[in-house]
Amino acid sequence: MAKAKPEQPKDVKTSKQSTLAGFFAPKPITKPTPKPAHAPSSSPVTTSLRTPSSVAGSSPVTSARPPARSGSPLKKSMRTTEIASEDELTPPPESGPSSAAKNSSGGRKSVKEEAQTDEDIEMEDDDSPVVSGRRTKRKVVYVDPDSDDSDAVFDEPKSKPSGSKGRKPRKSMKEDSDSDEFVFDAADDAALAAAAEDYEATVLSVSPSPERSPSPIARTKSKPKPKSTFTAPKAVPKKSTTSWNASSPMNTSRPGPHPLGNGTPSRTGSSGALRDSGYDLLTQAEKNKLDARDAKREKENTFSFLEDVRDRDGNRPEDPEYDNRTINIPKSSWAEFTPFEKQFWEIKQDHYDTVLFFQKGKFYELYEDDAIIGHQEFDLKLTDRVKMKMVGVPEQSLEFWIQKFIGAGHKVGIVQQAETAIGMEMRTKGGGKEIVRRELAQVFTNGTIVDGTYLNSDEANHCVSIKESVSDEDGLSSFGICVMDASTGHFDLSEFQDDICRTKLETLFRQVRPRELLHVKGNLSVDTSRLLRNILPGNTDWQSFKDGKEFYTADVTIQKLTELYATEDDEVDADGNTKPLLPDNIGEMLEKRLAMEALGGMMYYLKMLNQDKDLLSQKNFNIYDPMREGKNLVLDGQTLGHMEVLVNNEGGTEGTLLELLQRCQTPFGKRLFRLWLTSPLREASAINDRLDAVEDLMNHPSFSGNFTRLCKGLPDLERLLSRIHAGSLAQSKFLSVVDSFTKVKNGFQSLASAAESFVSQSVPGLLRTAPDLSSNLVHIKSMYTEFEGEKTIEILPTAGADEACDTANAEVEEIEAELDELLEDAKRLLKEPRALYWHSAQGGKEIYQIQVPAGAKNKVPSNWTKSGGTKDFNRYYTPKTIPVIRRLQEARETLTTAKRNFYKNLLAEFDKDRTEWLKAIKVLAELDCLVSLAKASSDLDEPKCRPEFVESKQAFIDFEDLRHPSMCLRSDFISNNVQLGNAQPRQVLLTGPNMAGKSTLLRMTAAGVIMAQLGCYVPAASARLSPVDRIQTRMGAYDNMFASASTFKVELDECSKILREAGPRSLVILDELGRGTSTFDGMAIAGAVLHHLATHTLPLGFFATHYGSLTDDFHYHPNIRNMHMKTHVDDEQMQVVFLYKLIPGVAESSHGTHVARMAGVPNEVVLRAESVSDQFFQDFKAKLVQKRQSALPLVAQADFAWLMKLVKASEGEGKSLASLKEQLEVVRRAIGKYETS
Repeated sequence: MAKAKPEQPKDVKTSKQSTLAGFFAPKPITKPTPKPAHAPSSSPVTTSLRTPSSVAGSSPVTSARPPARSGSPLKKSMRTTEIASEDELTPPPESGPSSAAKNSSGGRKSVKEEAQTDEDIEMEDDDSPVVSGRRTKRKVVYVDPDSDDSDAVFDEPKSKPSGSKGRKPRKSMKEDSDSDEFVFDAADDAALAAAAEDYEATVLSVSPSPERSPSPIARTKSKPKPKSTFTAPKAVPKKSTTSWNASSPMNTSRPGPHPLGNGTPSRTGSSGALRDSGYDLLTQAEKNKLDARDAKREKENTFSFLEDVRDRDGNRPEDPEYDNRTINIPKSSWAEFTPFEKQFWEIKQDHYDTVLFFQKGKFYELYEDDAIIGHQEFDLKLTDRVKMKMVGVPEQSLEFWIQKFIGAGHKVGIVQQAETAIGMEMRTKGGGKEIVRRELAQVFTNGTIVDGTYLNSDEANHCVSIKESVSDEDGLSSFGICVMDASTGHFDLSEFQDDICRTKLETLFRQVRPRELLHVKGNLSVDTSRLLRNILPGNTDWQSFKDGKEFYTADVTIQKLTELYATEDDEVDADGNTKPLLPDNIGEMLEKRLAMEALGGMMYYLKMLNQDKDLLSQKNFNIYDPMREGKNLVLDGQTLGHMEVLVNNEGGTEGTLLELLQRCQTPFGKRLFRLWLTSPLREASAINDRLDAVEDLMNHPSFSGNFTRLCKGLPDLERLLSRIHAGSLAQSKFLSVVDSFTKVKNGFQSLASAAESFVSQSVPGLLRTAPDLSSNLVHIKSMYTEFEGEKTIEILPTAGADEACDTANAEVEEIEAELDELLEDAKRLLKEPRALYWHSAQGGKEIYQIQVPAGAKNKVPSNWTKSGGTKDFNRYYTPKTIPVIRRLQEARETLTTAKRNFYKNLLAEFDKDRTEWLKAIKVLAELDCLVSLAKASSDLDEPKCRPEFVESKQAFIDFEDLRHPSMCLRSDFISNNVQLGNAQPRQVLLTGPNMAGKSTLLRMTAAGVIMAQLGCYVPAASARLSPVDRIQTRMGAYDNMFASASTFKVELDECSKILREAGPRSLVILDELGRGTSTFDGMAIAGAVLHHLATHTLPLGFFATHYGSLTDDFHYHPNIRNMHMKTHVDDEQMQVVFLYKLIPGVAESSHGTHVARMAGVPNEVVLRAESVSDQFFQDFKAKLVQKRQSALPLVAQADFAWLMKLVKASEGEGKSLASLKEQLEVVRRAIGKYETS
């Protein structure tokens, strides 16, 4: 309790009172101008009850936060004034936020008590700088943070009774019985406010309080000072009670407090208002008390290093080299830390950008900046723990909150207790100031989540490390890539030299779509950065590191690998321990320096997150080829995007091939199917084998039903195996893994029996490759037993399986027997057979207390210690039971440690058969994908067919009544026949108006080829084709803002890539090439590209265009067929009916003016446009005839120039993938038909 101020002589008080009486005399008033409210975005004000003893020092004020409740200038003046009259302040009505209290000196309060009481006044007027929070009381209980049960208890606010009006007076405030009153009304408030402002402006501005540098988490802004003019108030009627009601109409003009320039309180803390308004009126004793309180609060203020945040190297946040992952803590601060603060900052100093959840008994707590994040973003209750702000969440909801924080884009770390309080006492022998040992268990980021519980998708969660090197000779970039899925412990390494368009890089990132990207500061070129920012999802986190120091060089990476893995030349150490052998795939990449540097960057990042050993020791490394040339159908990044294979144009999956075809039941099956879809098969034999399996599954629906029942309820075994390897899997989940593999083993046997009737051997052969897990499961199950409690399941070792557990368990049983004997002795001593042991249900501290009936109280020896009781019973400790109970607690702690070690050994034993478990998962995933293809094929509407593949040197396509897979269920969708190659020309020059269905036809053809080579039925009456090795597309008009490329530049970049890479086994789709520039240039480029494709490159393809003259120019070409989309034109009504049917011939027009009429363009504009179009067409044809300088067409001249190059043996220029024989055959067939062009 605050001490009361010594009573002053009566004459002094009378003088002061007379001064105030003169000041408050009725005067004319001019309503002051209302001032804007200052609303700092700091933490809401706590509404917990404050006692006088707690106000002065128990609520520290940080430099980053405004005072908890700053009053108006009126209240500041109140704090400096003593009322000498015998009249007392009557208590305020219930609706008021505070009430007066009667003290021992006749109701007069000291200045200190006045300030303390005023701090609890609730401000509700519009001008208040503090937004009031909940009005209900909130109890915050702190217990010893170093005990095992050190949990902060957060009581929910109790709802206010429905009939109450406002807050009731505090219980400590007693009503006064005096009949007279002293009234402050709105006019007095305004007068005092103006007086205080005038005093501030004239006196206190001479020596302002020093400002402190703001904390990095400060959110408040400074408020301009109000005008310091004083207007005499008008006389107002006197009210019957002291009015502190903030909802008073006159209260809206009351100005708020004056924060300092940086929005933080001054050196004087909460008493700064006293000094601003009348500090000089206080006695020296009162000033000393205020100074002492301020000094105490200054000591409890925020840590000094948080006021000027710097990283480990001393850089501030505005410095370019600032590292937000670290914070610099000076040596002087370490000496002032409490043991827990030291423990906290030892971890936090290296993870300053990470939200750390500290385990405290049954709670996980966040401190300082982390607590503010939890409070501001998730509305967790913010409290102060001495110098540290804190929020807490219960242990049982930890997973929920980690998901919330990760979803908001935060790094999250878990700091777990490595021992209990009893374990700590055993370790320290009960001496010193040691606290419970805590360790950083793991750190989660968006791309490195290892626990599938925190992932909301079954898809792979990728983190990619990249290193680029630009050649000085040709300017081409080479890349080293490391792709990691932390949830499965899977690593992919790749190194390649890319083209100028960075095709391989774009393909890789469209396939994996990482959540996190690691790179060296300043390493990525401008073009690479622009490309990645254009194609990566918006939620991808970019992490940059210093080259060499953090992002390891190739040599340092190899050195780190030799520390983790052994080579064939390494010798076994003296203890017989050997490191795991270096994975073969890493050995093949040791000479690839860029790949090693990319792996080095990933290794450093994992080490920083405390995940390196768990993930790298799994040895799950593969070599990644994004294009898979020569093995699979190549779908580059542009094709994946244009064909909407994985994501649509809006970034979702609606309408994509992935959504249409993926029907997998298991998470690992879904991940494998995505790989199948991005890399369909290329060899006809492999495609037919898969189609045989799909056909068998379609003909035996009972097999698919049995498989679905087998997969139902299976967890993500692939991810759980990774957690078993790391030794961090919950016991309940481990039991689920064992049960799941038992189910899978039995399921494989039943499925193998059902597959014996299949025509093909694809499915039976796959099931025969599944390992027999019987012996593995029997061995694991023999090591443990399950103990089921009321709410938990515990894994215990079987007798003899673990020597340490057996020894500890025997010791516990021996001590418990000794306690049973002591109880019998107590019964005989008390002659009370009803005596028994009582154990607390909360924790293991209050145990083995002897409970005896209350009637036997007089029989209890005097040396027994009473520990509690009820009306009917009393509980005691005896001198004999106390040491035995302590031995029992220590023995149980030893047993708990032994059980924990046994469980880790059990996980390690299970992980020894990791290869067998993964083989079973792989078989199950492949079977899941086959069943998915069978289900997707069965769900296709008729007509549908199994595609027929034919081996051929040149690819060809022949679809009859082909439909788009996403539209095949619509009865009104118009099917089309598509024929390219074989007996038909390899190129189709496609014309027709907008909205006629050209783009749909192009996408439909590409989708049909992908589905066929994936091993799926296609939505067509018949399908006969030769496998395609590559699909390349150029569709749509768009610009690349991030790459500083216009629409036409993007078109030509993609076109250039197609001309370089396409060949006779490729499918090329070009849509409206050349429209991004002038008509003549665009038409010239389109014609030249079409001629090169049809004469030299020789791929299958569609060339869609609105340049009608191209149909005349290439009418002669034997490898080009003119086709168009059928329409019906009504010239009288100026309307076009689209029939969406592909037919031979040339579209008579694009009917642009007809479409304009349908779009609602005014009739006079349409007529004028039609007239100009006709005139333009005639002038264009005449100009072409006039400019022709030779009777030989340009295309013939181009062929002749190419033949001359052959004669001069310079055909190497622009060499095509098509053979010379194939190109000469096309030219030979063209001779004699030039005159028709």
